[in-house]
Amino acid sequence: MGQDFAVGFDFDHTLGIDNKLERTVALELLASLAASKGITYDVVAADREVDVAIAKYRLGLGPGNVETVIGAFLEQFAPAGATTLDVALTFCEAVVARAPAHVQALPGAQELLAGLDELGIPYAMLTNGWSPLQEEKARLIGFRGSVFVSERIGARKPARAAFDLLAQHLEVPLERIWFVGDDPELDCAGARTAGANAIWFDWEGRTYAPELPAPNAVIHELSDLLPLLQGKSSAAAKLGG
Repeated sequence: MGQDFAVGFDFDHTLGIDNKLERTVALELLASLAASKGITYDVVAADREVDVAIAKYRLGLGPGNVETVIGAFLEQFAPAGATTLDVALTFCEAVVARAPAHVQALPGAQELLAGLDELGIPYAMLTNGWSPLQEEKARLIGFRGSVFVSERIGARKPARAAFDLLAQHLEVPLERIWFVGDDPELDCAGARTAGANAIWFDWEGRTYAPELPAPNAVIHELSDLLPLLQGKSSAAAKLGG
């Protein structure tokens, strides 16, 4: 069944979750480094700051690549110079190795992807983060479309350039792409500002800031998406340019 539209997806908290994989590995590396150097650090502060560091990296606000960000975090609490750098360089490999034990598809994700395949609706993923972790997450939930990761493509949501690349790959104009994501600013406002349709996957009770461009439609379960795309849902009336 051919279609004249396509679907873009975010990954984290849209199709799957990783159960705080990156923070878990970073804190374990910090504990090991500190123990090896006999350093005592503020565990509560480290638990808070690791989330700040990872969030800044995802938004492109951190210093350099993810290893540099994690290295700065480790050095903040367990200064060890060259040893800190060596430990930071093991971060990515450790995270990817642990991914199968942490990554889970959200309810209905695999059924949704199978339904899109059956209907012949093209889809791809546009996600902020680093490679190869985001590709591995997609693989683990059975995602069969192309995966575009901010680190690899050199553009982060909500930047227009990220959505332009998605449209070029799908060979569909932005106004015929329906982008599905959980983040009001990065996914929905980013898609709307770029000229795509935004479908907000609202399943965690997040607040949608009124100053942001409104999504074209809202779903609360992934099983709501296919009926919406097929015009069999009351929410479909909200879709448009």
